[in-house]
Amino acid sequence: MEDLLPNTNDTGNGQARQSLIAGLYARVSTGRQENEQTIESQTDEIKSRIEADGNILSDKHIFLDDGWTGTILARPGLDTLRDATKRQEIQVLYVYDLGRLSRDVTYQLVLVKEFEEAGIKLISLHDINPINGEQSFMRNVLACFHDYERVKIAERFRRGKLYKAKNGIVISGSALYGYNYVKRTDTTPTHWERNEEEIRTIKLVFEWFVIERISINGIIRRLYDLGIKPKKRRSDFWTKGSVTRMLRCETYWTGIAYYNKHEAVESKTRIKNDKYRKVKKNSRKLRTKDEWYPFKVPIIMEDRALYEKAQVIMEYNRRYARKNRKFDYLLSEVLWCGCGNRRAGDGCNRHGHYYYRCEERLHHFPKEQRRCHIGGVNARVLDALVWKELTNHLTDPKLLKKHAEEWISDQANRSADSQERVKIQEQIDRLTEEINRYAKAYGSGGMEFEQYMELARTAKRKKEGYQKQLNELKAKVSPEVVNIEADELCSEAKKVIKSLEMYDKKNFIRDIIEKVIIKERSEVEVLCHIPLPQLSLTSTEKLGHEPISRDSGVAKCW
Repeated sequence: MEDLLPNTNDTGNGQARQSLIAGLYARVSTGRQENEQTIESQTDEIKSRIEADGNILSDKHIFLDDGWTGTILARPGLDTLRDATKRQEIQVLYVYDLGRLSRDVTYQLVLVKEFEEAGIKLISLHDINPINGEQSFMRNVLACFHDYERVKIAERFRRGKLYKAKNGIVISGSALYGYNYVKRTDTTPTHWERNEEEIRTIKLVFEWFVIERISINGIIRRLYDLGIKPKKRRSDFWTKGSVTRMLRCETYWTGIAYYNKHEAVESKTRIKNDKYRKVKKNSRKLRTKDEWYPFKVPIIMEDRALYEKAQVIMEYNRRYARKNRKFDYLLSEVLWCGCGNRRAGDGCNRHGHYYYRCEERLHHFPKEQRRCHIGGVNARVLDALVWKELTNHLTDPKLLKKHAEEWISDQANRSADSQERVKIQEQIDRLTEEINRYAKAYGSGGMEFEQYMELARTAKRKKEGYQKQLNELKAKVSPEVVNIEADELCSEAKKVIKSLEMYDKKNFIRDIIEKVIIKERSEVEVLCHIPLPQLSLTSTEKLGHEPISRDSGVAKCW
């Protein structure tokens, strides 16, 4: 029988109240806070408060976001909490302060309103917990001040760092590969020191590239085989960008590094289609050189000639490398993989073939393990087949003539008389509105019946006259002329399509094709902006189109 009774606790005045099902939300934003375990201190303090209030907290109702900025609303822990509130799983929610929910005052007010409308009591350990309208207003005002204070603190830090950088003080904790950042002590200021292990790697990379003439991909493979990991990446393999930046870095020879060289920006494209991003500004943009602030660091490379030879080789590769011999990938911006990632041209292999490969595979090089196992597609073959299919459809006499007639008919409606027709139609619409106003005035008693009939009759006569003029202008289009012009247009269109250069072909493809998707077993799906009828080929490499929804075409199996 005891299990069937509700949980109660003493309020201190001899009365007992029922315990509530509690939820706990905590968040920290930076990696430093994660390392210092401040999220644990938050949860411990909140758990003590829940226990003191006599409420019930289960593990599934603890919602945490480790290392997530409060200026972003899309967070995994917060989304799980919001889903739980919709299902009415909790009755009271505890937070350390309202800034844990969001640092943006607008987002914060939205979340508070959402919890209140769900009937959930929100308790903040370090903010006002309102019991009336006046206190609710004060809580919202404090939220504005918290948001303002956040912006002011960020600006103070930025100006303080710039002031130190202008005076030659090393403030960047993000040291280049080959250096370690050393914090300030009582006897030494902040500075960069040599990292001998990383310096040995730098020398190896330059020797491989300059003396042994190993390619960038070959260097990545060797570093991976030797178990040498990059400095900042969480993965255990290097990328072309990180190796190239090492080969172009002058700091190793000059001993001059720069602060404020890049600025954080929001990326325009996303490599991964992840639902959540921990920060909004997840990319970097190079600032102009007059905004850079130099500071001195140890010189770690002595042979300046080695650096100059590396620059000559990279410039030679940029101009004359086999992958840069002007092979234009026709479908490069519209091609997608069946796994959801884009496909990109992978350069020329030893047999002289070019391939479209999944970007997921390229980004995970040199690792053999990857999520996408759909093979590469020969770029020459795919480009030729798609272009052949597309031009066959667009040069089909019946289809082309049909679209030409539609276009000519539309152009006829926009001929020299079109402006006059537009003006006449505007007069008709104005008179229609005028008649409606007379009717409303008469219905409301503001006009006598005789007056209404006289005004309405006059407006109707004018409207009929304008309508007659409009009908006469529309009757001027001759169908015989359209047929003759359509034949001429079809012939001219065929000549234009056959004479297109590669640059024009690419623009042509982007105007007509929305997506080309490579699927398993070399199946290809082509989504177009225009409807294409089914087409059968006698070639061994078949690529047929059949119409689907939203004016698209599907190309299957060759």
